[in-house]
Amino acid sequence: MLREDIIPVKNCFNFWFNREKRKEFYTTSISLYKTTFNHNKNNRFTNILFDNANNDKEIYFSSSTLLEPFEESYGTFLIRFLNANFASFESSYRTFFCFYGFSILNEFDKSIPLLNCFKTENEFIKTYQPIFNRIKPKLKKLQYLIIQCVDYMFNLNNNSVDKNYTPLEKCLSYSIFNNLFKYSTNIEVYYYQQFAHDIYHIASQSITPKIVREHLENGIITLDDSPVFHTLYLSNILYISLFEIATNKNVKIKICKNCGKYFIPLKNTEKYCDIVYCKDEITCKKIGANNSYSKKRNTIEGIKFYRNNYQRRLMQVKRSNNEEIRITFENWKKLAKEKIKEFNNNIISEDELMEWMKKNKDT
Repeated sequence: MLREDIIPVKNCFNFWFNREKRKEFYTTSISLYKTTFNHNKNNRFTNILFDNANNDKEIYFSSSTLLEPFEESYGTFLIRFLNANFASFESSYRTFFCFYGFSILNEFDKSIPLLNCFKTENEFIKTYQPIFNRIKPKLKKLQYLIIQCVDYMFNLNNNSVDKNYTPLEKCLSYSIFNNLFKYSTNIEVYYYQQFAHDIYHIASQSITPKIVREHLENGIITLDDSPVFHTLYLSNILYISLFEIATNKNVKIKICKNCGKYFIPLKNTEKYCDIVYCKDEITCKKIGANNSYSKKRNTIEGIKFYRNNYQRRLMQVKRSNNEEIRITFENWKKLAKEKIKEFNNNIISEDELMEWMKKNKDT
């Protein structure tokens, strides 16, 4: 018989994963202070962004649900904690707590208030800043512990110790030595929750294999989601996140070559992260790609030759009313860009690119 949906949601934290879709989901209650809901086209459900321009006089709160959770890329919670700036209340809120709320700090401070509305920004800060100041040393200590584990697991920061062992083997070794397992003692696990996500569309008395197939296809029933992990403790969520990454052989953590933040690449060759905290923020992946292209433009002789020849031929087109000259220029430009693309994809060499540019400079 299909059980009822009994997982607590209000003033607590629920967390689960989908490895196949590289997604993670969570429910929490958050204050809507300098935040905005972002409906990413790649997400089914919304996620949160920091919005410094949001100057609403009153601060409200909102809670996600199991049917409509917050959705992020796989591993985001762990990555955000690794990169969080706990130097001040403002920086910690902007880089971490605006996404996940303050209820997960119960293990460090029993005076975390239940969420309510605030009439002013000062009232909000006056409530939470003293709490942050009290627990800041514990937060930074926990962050250091997790960072050391991740650096060791993935041979980061020129860490070559035990480099021939797998991330899982090293994670278990580090966890046993540092007793990370103590952070698993306040977690409730709800298995097979996927069968209760949409109970109103599933009538247990009339269920058939045909209906199950339909629900598997339309997503009402899914076998890909992990169990739902329920906790109020930040360290417990980190423990779950860390071991989820450690046991997934298809995932690794790297350090961005542009900003130095930890990130999870979609491909092993990626060097730059796509981490954003704020609305309309430009990712390092885009900045890095632009910088890489600019560097190539200034150093690769074939590309420099293309640029100079492009300007010369473009000037010819502008000075002439001959339609044939314009068409010839457009055809050459298209072919030249295809050759540069072949070079960027390592299909042809730098010398072959230069040879083609010289040979076809007037075609």
